[in-house]
Amino acid sequence: MENEDAIPIKIGVMDSGMGGLSVLRTLLSLPYRAHYVYYGDLGNAPYGERSTEEVLALTKNVCSELLSQKVNAILLACNTATSAAASELRAELPVPVFGMEPAIKPALSAHPNERIALLATSVTHREEKLRNLKLSLSAEERIVHLNCDGLATLVDLGRFKEAEILLRKILRPVQSEGIRGLVLGCTHYVFLKRLLLSVYPEAILHDGNEGTTKHLIRSLQLERFPGTPGFELFFSGREKGSDAYLLGKRLLHENE
Repeated sequence: MENEDAIPIKIGVMDSGMGGLSVLRTLLSLPYRAHYVYYGDLGNAPYGERSTEEVLALTKNVCSELLSQKVNAILLACNTATSAAASELRAELPVPVFGMEPAIKPALSAHPNERIALLATSVTHREEKLRNLKLSLSAEERIVHLNCDGLATLVDLGRFKEAEILLRKILRPVQSEGIRGLVLGCTHYVFLKRLLLSVYPEAILHDGNEGTTKHLIRSLQLERFPGTPGFELFFSGREKGSDAYLLGKRLLHENE
């Protein structure tokens, strides 16, 4: 890492595991001299099958770790953590907190008069944040909820053949009904785009990564810092140089 005094802005990026790397990958492709500290909480994954209270506590712990690294802002690059913790963290933390939002609005616009499907974890599906978003869009009747518990864990472990088997089961109902618009409501699922399209070639995929990165760049005025970004990776419960770090680096450099 370059000298800390020479880094104009340091941004913490957190996720329950590998999923947030899909957002970090987008940020690293942009010409801004920010330094990103990524923390994947693999030691406590998956978040999506825990209680809201557990997710809130775990997310707070990760944010404390990131604050100890003297970050200037934190991105919850995890839909589950955003749903459970973003509001409280924004009220408590001394730095700006950004989160994820499923790309439901653009998906509804892209598929007028059609139903769309939301692929997400149990926590994301049940939280008030999603209910409020659907109410604001008057979209309750147009969204089919697909529970994808277990899928993020397979991404964290790099078990993509098993992920394909699970995806076939998850997607069967929407395929049979001809619902083509699929919203990826978990950052892990961005790494499954090619698999999703191999299972369901007629699908049109929507994810919130681009919207989130644009919002973060605009809010933090990153255009003030032209240059090459840098990053470092941390995974809880994993040794440096372990398979988790190797998988993380591979995912960062994969094309969608």
